[in-house]
Amino acid sequence: MAIECTSGVAVQVRRITDGPAGHFFGYYDMPAWDMSDRWLLAQRVVRDVGIPTSGDMATIGLIDTLGLCRFEPVATTRTWSWQQGAMLHWLPKHGPRTFVHNDIDRGRFVARVRDIDSGARRVLDRPIAAMTHDQSRALSLNFARLRVRPEVGYPGAPDLWEGVDHSKSDGIFVVDLDSGSSRLVASLDAIVATCHAPSMDGAVNWVNHLIVSPDDAAAMFVHRWWPPGASRFRTRFMLLMLDDYSIREIWPARVSHMCWRSPTEIVFTGVAADVEEDPFAPTIPYHHMGFRILDVATGNSRRIGEQLLPSDGHCTYRPGGRYILTDTPVDQDGMRELLIFDELTERVLSLARFHVPSRYQGTVRCDLHPRWNRGGTSVCIDSVHEGSRQMYVLGVSDALRAWSPEAMQ
Repeated sequence: MAIECTSGVAVQVRRITDGPAGHFFGYYDMPAWDMSDRWLLAQRVVRDVGIPTSGDMATIGLIDTLGLCRFEPVATTRTWSWQQGAMLHWLPKHGPRTFVHNDIDRGRFVARVRDIDSGARRVLDRPIAAMTHDQSRALSLNFARLRVRPEVGYPGAPDLWEGVDHSKSDGIFVVDLDSGSSRLVASLDAIVATCHAPSMDGAVNWVNHLIVSPDDAAAMFVHRWWPPGASRFRTRFMLLMLDDYSIREIWPARVSHMCWRSPTEIVFTGVAADVEEDPFAPTIPYHHMGFRILDVATGNSRRIGEQLLPSDGHCTYRPGGRYILTDTPVDQDGMRELLIFDELTERVLSLARFHVPSRYQGTVRCDLHPRWNRGGTSVCIDSVHEGSRQMYVLGVSDALRAWSPEAMQ
């Protein structure tokens, strides 16, 4: 079965893109809808499996979800990955249908801001990885270095610090959205020096998953390093303050996915802080993984959804909080599940399960990466359950109303 609705209430699953080309949005922590909840950003690619090369172009387009869902091309890019795409971000404070995407220009990665209505466009000095909510600044990192994980790195430009464990000139950059200029604010060398571990020396170090807090005061990120000869990389959780750009470690052990719960609280999936991970062991200790809430002001943490939520998932809060949307890893039946967790009552609503064909595994996998619309009534996913990589919209209002009536009040 390609799709199995499991909520007990009919959940409309509507495909909004068509083959033979593949279509996807990318990561889970970026709004795919514009402020009107009408237009969706998407990427169309000819390649549907295999790691993208510098010759693989993605076409960026708009989808009118209130119309016939035609894909309207508006730009192209050669910097994209299966997991995060070209890091598409709407910029409504710069124009109602203005967005930014990553690209390459004369051998270096940049970002391009485009106003669809006026046709105006400009170039930012560096590719973006996260955006402040006031849309005055973006955060950037070394996307060439991310090729250590080909599902997130970009082809086409060199890593200027290849062979350097942790450079003083590479790390996290801030980009001014008005001027387009950038500067380094947290070097890899400084990050490694913060709560340093000996295994970081002689290893490839990098950062990823920058997400800005709701009040624009801080950005969380993961610091990762791959010890020589290890079977996999190590991960820890860190915080960058956006006033003085100071950094600190907030979780010493493996974390996977995360989202902000409040200006000082984070929901994330990870192991307990005291779990010692052996990077030379053949498998990740998933039996220690789970959903947790961390207060970065106090350092206090607690498990949530134990025995209810999966070990890992791409999690976001419904607008207004309380309800966490997440997907699951592929289970033994080859299915991914889409869930909503109610923090208040500690219940889980299973919306649907989606089959994953075997060719979409590993570095070319297609996670659901569920994304709320701005009104909290619909969810957009990327899925391969019909045999190709396409985008789908689920209307969840009826299921939410039947399961938790106060959700729709």
